[in-house]
Amino acid sequence: MKHRFVFSLFVFVASLFVFTLPLFANGAADYYAVTITKFELYNGTSWITVEGASSELDIASVSSGASAGNFFSGIAVPDGTYTQVRVTPSPTFKIRGTDGAGKYTTATNGGNGGSTPTTDVNQKATCTITLGTAPSAGTQNFSATPIIVTDGVANHKVRVSFDVSAAVQLQGEELWPAQPTVTMTIQ
Repeated sequence: MKHRFVFSLFVFVASLFVFTLPLFANGAADYYAVTITKFELYNGTSWITVEGASSELDIASVSSGASAGNFFSGIAVPDGTYTQVRVTPSPTFKIRGTDGAGKYTTATNGGNGGSTPTTDVNQKATCTITLGTAPSAGTQNFSATPIIVTDGVANHKVRVSFDVSAAVQLQGEELWPAQPTVTMTIQ
């Protein structure tokens, strides 16, 4: 029997950023938006999959303990014990920030698809970047403290914090999004 279950953003976003971008960041993002296209929970024998598109989530704007948004609010999840979550982000990101060395994102894409940088902070703008290779699903294992859903209610919350202070990198002549630092705590 399935129950209505609102799964907090905090549980699955930690796994969102386990995906691998071929970049190493070194500058701060003040806007870093992603969209989730697939969400999966593992119950020990099979994956429960929800596909669609979340709202755009700006993880750079989230203060400590705050929610970046809702993801597939009201999804139906069977009662059970879940030990893993897997999330697939869209290959399209929006970033605004600096490489930490005086270059800032603009709204213009360069020849390789990244943001054409500027050295004028007043021209800094948000750039929409679609990666050539879609990020793979990131899996987060929490078997030591599983999520137990009974009558549609989870036994605890997972809080996720993001550090995007190193989430923009100059690669060649363009700025690209990179993996933020993600910290997950169970409450």
